[in-house]
Amino acid sequence: MKRILYGFGLFFVAVASILWGGLVFPLVMAFACYWGGNEFVNMSRAKGFKPSPRIVKGMILAFFAVAALPVIPGLNIPCTYPLEHYPLLLTVGICLSFFRLLFRHETPPATIADIATTILGFIYVGFLPSHLVLLRNLTAPGVPQAENPLQQPGLAYVWVCLFIVWATDVFAYYAGKKFGKHLLYPQISPKKTIEGAVAGLLASIFWACVVVYAADNFLFVNTHPFRDKIWHAPLMGLFVSIGAQLGDLCESLLKRDAGMKDSSDAIPGHGGLLDRGDSLIFGSPISYYWIWIVVLGHF
Repeated sequence: MKRILYGFGLFFVAVASILWGGLVFPLVMAFACYWGGNEFVNMSRAKGFKPSPRIVKGMILAFFAVAALPVIPGLNIPCTYPLEHYPLLLTVGICLSFFRLLFRHETPPATIADIATTILGFIYVGFLPSHLVLLRNLTAPGVPQAENPLQQPGLAYVWVCLFIVWATDVFAYYAGKKFGKHLLYPQISPKKTIEGAVAGLLASIFWACVVVYAADNFLFVNTHPFRDKIWHAPLMGLFVSIGAQLGDLCESLLKRDAGMKDSSDAIPGHGGLLDRGDSLIFGSPISYYWIWIVVLGHF
C-alpha cells in the first residue's frame, strides 16, 4: 500500500508540474535531480571515491537555472539560448572540479577518480536530465510561445518522450515477468530479459505513433507540433526506447559497482530518485535532439 500511495503521489506531482510548465517544471526537476546528486555522491563514496558534493549539486542547479531562463517573465530569451550556452557551463564545471579538488585540504590529496566522479556526477544527474526542461520549452524558431501552457508544443514533445519511456518500462517488466526466458545482461541486471526488452521496444513504437498522431490531429490542432510527420514516430519510439533501456542498465551498473541495491531509500517501496528516473536520463536528451533535428529540421 505504501508503494502504491507514494507511486501515485510521484505521478501526480510529475504530471501537474509538466502541465503547468513555466518555472514550476524546472523547479520540480531541479529538486529531484539535486536529490539524485546526493545519491550519486553516496554511491561514489561507497566505492571509496570522494567527489566534491558542492560542485556536483551546485552544477546540477546551474544547469536547471540556465534551462529555465526562457520562461522567466520579462527576459525574452529564446528557447535555444540554454543549449547554446551549455558548452560554457560544462567548461566552467570541469575547470571548477579540478581546481576545487586541487586545493582541497585533505590527506591524501584528491585522486583522478575523485575528479572524474565529480564531473560525471553533474553530467549524469544535471546536464543530461535538464534536456527534459529544454524539451518542455521548445518551440519552432521564430514562433512565439503560446500563453496557454496546455497548447505549448513543448508539452506534446514531453508527452511523447514520457509515453515512450513509460511504455518501455511497464511492458518490459510485465512481458519479461510472464514470457521472459533469456536473460538480457545477467552480469548487470539479473532479472531483465530479452523478451521483456523486445516487448518494451514494440510498445514504445506503438505509443509514440499514438501520441504523435493525437497531438497533431486532436490535442494541438492549432500548432501541429510534430508537423504531421507521423513517419518519424516509430523511429523516435525505437531510439528513445533503446536509450531508456540503456539508461536503466547504466544505473544498475553504478549500483552494482557500489554494492548497493537501491540508490537510496528516499521513496518508500521505490528506492531512490535515480532508481525512478534512470530511463529518462538518456531518454530526455535523445528526445530533445530528435525533435530538434528530425521534426523541426535543424542541425
